[in-house]
Amino acid sequence: MFEGLDIGEKGALISSIGFAIIVTLALIPRLKTVGFARTLKMALGWILIFGGLILLVSQWQKIKGALDPASPISTAETVSVTARDDGHFYVRAKVNGVSVMFLVDTGASDIVLSRQTAARIGFDDSTLRYDGYAQTANGMVRIAGVRLDSIEVGSIALYDMRASVNGGEFDDNLLGMRFLNALRGWRVENGTLILTP
Repeated sequence: MFEGLDIGEKGALISSIGFAIIVTLALIPRLKTVGFARTLKMALGWILIFGGLILLVSQWQKIKGALDPASPISTAETVSVTARDDGHFYVRAKVNGVSVMFLVDTGASDIVLSRQTAARIGFDDSTLRYDGYAQTANGMVRIAGVRLDSIEVGSIALYDMRASVNGGEFDDNLLGMRFLNALRGWRVENGTLILTP
């Protein structure tokens, strides 16, 4: 009966059935005063309302992912991100508790923050030491090393991660191989990036 349903869908179905039983039992005393047909309509109305709400809550991760491909979808075992129309994977993460949009870049060896993002997270640009260099598509740029207290992508949380602040005129934040290599695994299937914590 429950084959092909994920855990959230099974929970929603069981909750809806349980709620239907409770509503039916609660409305039995009204049968004599309002009649069977009207009582049945009321019961079905309440079951549809609460069943829909239960289903919406249980499927919220999938709905959110469909509305915003950058929102990671977390399950018990993986976190997945849908590719945008340009074929790239963008993911909304939290860095030190601050929401940050990243481009997932397997060609980048590090986690790279723009200066603007670094400032939002709390790194004062005047105290950063741009004493390193990195080769980018736009040539060599100076970088400053920083430590991130935390970086969260869906249910994945990594702590005390090294990252770089790009000293050039660069607006994108890159989630490179330093992040991906800290995971148990990652793969791309049918336009979906699947991360295994």
